[in-house]
Amino acid sequence: MAFQPFDLSGKVALVTGGNGGIGLGMAQGLAAAGASIAIWGLNEAKNAAAEAALRTHGGDVLVQRVDVSDEDAVGAGIAATLSHFGRIDFCAANAGIGGGAPFAEMTTEKWRRVTTVNLDAVFWTFREVAKHMLDRAAAGDAGGSLVVTSSTSAIHGAPRNQAYAASKAAVQAM
Repeated sequence: MAFQPFDLSGKVALVTGGNGGIGLGMAQGLAAAGASIAIWGLNEAKNAAAEAALRTHGGDVLVQRVDVSDEDAVGAGIAATLSHFGRIDFCAANAGIGGGAPFAEMTTEKWRRVTTVNLDAVFWTFREVAKHMLDRAAAGDAGGSLVVTSSTSAIHGAPRNQAYAASKAAVQAM
């Protein structure tokens, strides 16, 4: 029998950017521990592959195409997750993008795209999930975790990728 460090049966985890990389790794670990999993991603092919991988763990899986740079889409994604599962116990705000340029060439549009996905979307996601967790706690079902993926660039910067480094430093402070 494989080592089971903890049992998450009956728990629901949401991972934004959960269709690849670190996000998919988190989702797979949570699913292997027994959690039901919701993942958000924009790439339909990656979403399908992630769903197939997560289903091998035997739990309930919900895959949604949610653009985290759209505040209304984040709210709708949370509502759909709650409609499907009835609860969210763990939320990993993992979706993130880069997109750099030298300062003199960095456009406001590019700056805002990166900071919206990497910072604003974390705030919107956590705010909506926290509301749900607080309502659950008021009804006697306390508990939950919010986790954000940052980067070592938050500490030492990222040449030609200032928006990325600044947004990752900001989520550490958040």
